[in-house]
Amino acid sequence: MVSIQERMRQKALDAFVEVDAQIDKFVDNDCKNSFSMSKYLKQLDYSGKVVAYMRGLLDHQIEELENKERCEQIEEAYSFLTKPQRKRFIKFLQDIQKDVDAYVEEYKPVRKVRIKTPKQLVRKLPYQQKFTKYESIDPEEIIRARMLYTYNTSSKKLTQFDAGNGGLSVKGSRITGYNTCREKTLTDLKLLDRLIVGGNIIAKGFLDEIPRSKEKDGNNLITKNTLLVKVIK
Repeated sequence: MVSIQERMRQKALDAFVEVDAQIDKFVDNDCKNSFSMSKYLKQLDYSGKVVAYMRGLLDHQIEELENKERCEQIEEAYSFLTKPQRKRFIKFLQDIQKDVDAYVEEYKPVRKVRIKTPKQLVRKLPYQQKFTKYESIDPEEIIRARMLYTYNTSSKKLTQFDAGNGGLSVKGSRITGYNTCREKTLTDLKLLDRLIVGGNIIAKGFLDEIPRSKEKDGNNLITKNTLLVKVIK
């Protein structure tokens, strides 16, 4: 069974037959030819992966023309060319190679970024589903929310994540995409009722309503003791 790589290689070699013909035409026409490898490749419209198999196909011929080792047999083989003609020939081949390299670089395949669904994003998020009469919201609601409140039932910390005009997201067990993450200690759970039942206006300024608690920078880590209290979309 022929592999995909071998098929691409053969496709490139088949297309290179025209290039060989243009090289012969160049030599027969006193080292003159307006052939453009760049235009030819664009006409073919092959993928960069296919054209990559054309790389280096002219290396050997260029080395022979340059003949840095001053091999007498090679000199004899190309004796029909004058020095200027040989220089033009080398440049012609090198330009072909450069066009191949440029095409491959320009048409590199772009890996499509797989957009994860909210369900996939929160799959590994640990949280406390229920605490006394309180239940966590569906963690999928966090994705693209503008604000999130969480409550750590162990440390009694209420944390506010504010994404501003952006949207919150989740990576592993951490909240991401926020502009600010603030927390206060909340021991009076009656205030938590106000947050849950209240609308967006109450939720936006709720952290400032908590008395006798100094505001601190919050922690974006969600644990098994974290209740997902409320989001603002």
